[in-house]
Amino acid sequence: MLRLATAGHAVEIARGLGFAYVWIDALCIIQDDPEDWAFEAAKMRTVYSESAITLAAASAADGTGGCYHDRSSGEEFEYPDTSDFGQIIRVRLPVDHTFFDALSAGVQAHKSVERFPLATRKWVFQERMLSPRVLYFTKHELAWECRTEVACECGGADCLATPHDTGYSLAMPKTSFPLANSSAPDISARAALLERWAILAEEYTSRSLTYPTDALVALSGVARAFDAAGLGAYSAGMWEHGLPLDLSWETVYQPDLHTAEPQTEYIAPSWSWVSSRTRVAYPRPKNLAERTRRLQYCCTEIISITSISAKTDPFGHVLEYESSLEISTHALKLSVTGVGVDMPDIDLFGWPAQHFAADSNACPTHLVADEVWVACLERRRPEGENARGNRTGCSLVLEELNGGIFRRVGLIMPWITHDDGGFGEAVEAAPRKTFRII
Repeated sequence: MLRLATAGHAVEIARGLGFAYVWIDALCIIQDDPEDWAFEAAKMRTVYSESAITLAAASAADGTGGCYHDRSSGEEFEYPDTSDFGQIIRVRLPVDHTFFDALSAGVQAHKSVERFPLATRKWVFQERMLSPRVLYFTKHELAWECRTEVACECGGADCLATPHDTGYSLAMPKTSFPLANSSAPDISARAALLERWAILAEEYTSRSLTYPTDALVALSGVARAFDAAGLGAYSAGMWEHGLPLDLSWETVYQPDLHTAEPQTEYIAPSWSWVSSRTRVAYPRPKNLAERTRRLQYCCTEIISITSISAKTDPFGHVLEYESSLEISTHALKLSVTGVGVDMPDIDLFGWPAQHFAADSNACPTHLVADEVWVACLERRRPEGENARGNRTGCSLVLEELNGGIFRRVGLIMPWITHDDGGFGEAVEAAPRKTFRII
């Protein structure tokens, strides 16, 4: 987390804390050597998880910002009273604790670029998760975070340790990791871990990278920490035992990221949420019973999943065209007749517009006049069993490439509160088809 001039502060702080050694990421690699970078990046879990403490220059825009800031000590006011001795009151403005909000609720991270640029970076997400202790240097105060406590100088951070409904606190994400040396989880524990992974996916995708192709590498340390949790094989951000339900991720439309151009740079397979250029969201199963109920309505069969690493790290970047998912499900082939103007919706021939989340946050104009496949993931439930308020069931939208290979381009969620012309029923009743998605 420390570079350039900030490194000098790190040395001073380390000495003050009684440490003889300090590790600085910018100095651990041979510059402009991709092979050395890949080798060192694969060791990030060990580096951060086995560190004594991580120093975070929370308010620095770059490596020249440093850890130290001029603070306002407040103002003194004389309080008049009837005695012969006046009273002096010192007043300080409230400390801005949105730093923890930005760190812990990823949806807020992009709003904190000016005040807390550190919170907006994908690499820092992993460094924070893996480090057993972090000492934050903000403009207003020092803040502390470990596996059992969140604290700050003014004492106002205590209110941030609010448990999430899955049993851990977003303000203390280190508690989301599986316990070390734990036995194979039962189905309930596995469901809870998969739900935690989905929340981490949402937080991770709300942040940015200088080089988008680093997305899997910057997540690899966290993935390694989950690898011993009994979730099955790991493939480009997805866990074997989470499929097929975890294919139902959808992008959250962000107008400031809207573009008319589809994503061309290869980041990850299209079926993985890591491929998204914008924030993703998952349906929220309330408990194990709800997740089990979703499985009962799932239409998709996973035939095979292949993920081939570009380097030696099995949790790192994967090869394009060599990482694929093969599924079998009910599917309709339809023509695209138009796209939305203000939102990336699509119009399908013979059906009214559906709620469509384009995976790249781009208006999919390239699909107009082409044919796509709508592949059912999850059947719609009767209204009495609707768990998402006004919609259930979802379908992948797949674009066919050469040689019978497909690419995911979005997700359709049929609306259940009004007549959709029987679209959902038609997809569910369609013949089954096998797709190989890259």
